[in-house]
Amino acid sequence: MSITLYFNPYSHRCLSVKTVLLLTKSDFNEKIIDVLKGENVKQAFTNINPNQTVPAITEGFFSLFESHAIIKYICINKPDYKLYPNTLQQKALVDSYLDWHQNEFTKLLDYSKECYLQPLLIGNKIPENRVSRLVDVEEVLVFFTKTFLNNGQYNYIYDQPSFTLADIRAVCDLTSLFICNFDFEKFPILEQYIWRMFKITDLYQSHKEYFNLIQKQKYKNQFIQSILTKQIKQEQITLYFYPLSSPSRAVRSLFLMAKIEYNEKVIDILKSENKSDNYTQINPNQTVPCIKQGTFTLFESHAILKYICEQYMLLDFYPQENLRLKAQIDSYLDFHLSEMRQITEFVMSSQKNQNEQELKDKQKNIDQLLQFFVKIFLNEGKYKYIYNHKTISIADLSAVNEILFLVMINYEFNNVPQIQKYIANIIENSQVKQSNKEYFSTISSNQHNNLNQFNKQIITTTKKRGCC
Repeated sequence: MSITLYFNPYSHRCLSVKTVLLLTKSDFNEKIIDVLKGENVKQAFTNINPNQTVPAITEGFFSLFESHAIIKYICINKPDYKLYPNTLQQKALVDSYLDWHQNEFTKLLDYSKECYLQPLLIGNKIPENRVSRLVDVEEVLVFFTKTFLNNGQYNYIYDQPSFTLADIRAVCDLTSLFICNFDFEKFPILEQYIWRMFKITDLYQSHKEYFNLIQKQKYKNQFIQSILTKQIKQEQITLYFYPLSSPSRAVRSLFLMAKIEYNEKVIDILKSENKSDNYTQINPNQTVPCIKQGTFTLFESHAILKYICEQYMLLDFYPQENLRLKAQIDSYLDFHLSEMRQITEFVMSSQKNQNEQELKDKQKNIDQLLQFFVKIFLNEGKYKYIYNHKTISIADLSAVNEILFLVMINYEFNNVPQIQKYIANIIENSQVKQSNKEYFSTISSNQHNNLNQFNKQIITTTKKRGCC
């Protein structure tokens, strides 16, 4: 039976309920109660909630008010989502936090509502004690950070393995301070906590109307703006790469497509710069690509691609909430490492003087590999992108840059025409073209006149008419 949620988009208690309904994929509809117009005290709503507050829900003839009671009710009916723990002790810890929250976080809600929201929306006078009330708010935040996040040692309240109702309730009330242009830089642990929670896409959906209001305000500090625009403040990344390296171009393509500011440093493998002492200190594996962000370094392209997506919330490239699609992308990336990397080995061996029959056998293996790729990951060419993802994912970036390495040896893609279409679909993206610019230039200068028609069109970034 469908739930009706009676709520107000500027009530943070309501936002927590809506978030839980979204996270548990509950069937519900919304009815806005405009508290500022007194709709909450009208008889129609009083019949549903005699306390005349939002949120409230109805489900058939059943009605319920008080946000904590509502979110527990939803989660008990949806135990598979594990937002409310099953074990007695873990559940007691969540209950303990929620009771504390009800008593103490009210100071945040009242401060933001009475000192900022109501003066903004209905012209109420700003209370004279606004400054002293801010001190009370900051004391609550200090206690919250120290007690429930263990001064940043815990990712989630009481060190739960994943977020719970306690975290949803906390972060929804913390966003009430956005209307105040609150200086979160005083609380860097809270900044990280809020960012961690806003990797949950349903939080953005539940906060949509409220964030629209915040976005209209003239003054927004950098942290609040970064949440609104989903652009986390980060130390700039340096990408160490080599233009002829397929994994390097995959990572570079992601940076360009996501419009992430980064520094670029070419490591010339042909000159053995990857084996220098300086680079070995950054990447002891002496491979490209590699990234450095502050004191943090990371090598292996797939690890880098996933890290960038999670750090910058690039959900179109690597979904976090759609576990099945995420698992499918992971499945391809594992397959890529064990199978698709044969392409690089084949290209390298083709450039050496090898037995002609051996090369024919290896080319046959590559043909079969590409046919398997088309059959399994592109559904015989029916999918535009791997596993029918709606847009280019990190799986596609890894795949297409590896496949493009075959252009180096003028591979005959006519043997697998669906691959031609797949390459053309992705290479028409201007950022992918830009990422491959030096690579294509190298091929063009060395053997442009000897290339077959398709490969020539690819490196000149002209889509082949009639074939794709």
